[in-house]
Amino acid sequence: MSKAKAQGTSHESWIVKALTALGLTARRLAEGGSEDEGDVEAFISGRRWVLEGKACQTLNVQAILGKARKKAGGNTPVAVVWKRLVRVPGYKVRQPIEGERIVVILSWDDFESLVRNAQPQGNTVYAVGEESGTIKSTTTEEQ
Repeated sequence: MSKAKAQGTSHESWIVKALTALGLTARRLAEGGSEDEGDVEAFISGRRWVLEGKACQTLNVQAILGKARKKAGGNTPVAVVWKRLVRVPGYKVRQPIEGERIVVILSWDDFESLVRNAQPQGNTVYAVGEESGTIKSTTTEEQ
């Protein structure tokens, strides 16, 4: 297996693990030549999404999103999960960049659908704690 293929496979597996950790149902899809729908299938707010994982240095966002939608059949919501990798002196394989290491790219229509179909959060209030990166959730009755 080539280094690029191994990095892509690892990224797809990470996507599934991350979504599963969030409580979603997700699985890698088999590569199927002309039947290939994408890399990962996930169920978000009761809808089937197809995710395309990319671990590369550059990406033509509109082209890859359009290709992902076509592979998924046109009506299925799609997103591209991009891990930008760059060449770093002293390393044999490309490394993630500083800052936002992984980004999710989706069309406005799919984003709007995601927001409209989001599970209601009730009267939960989220507050960022003093400790960096901590979030505390409480219901309005607890306040």
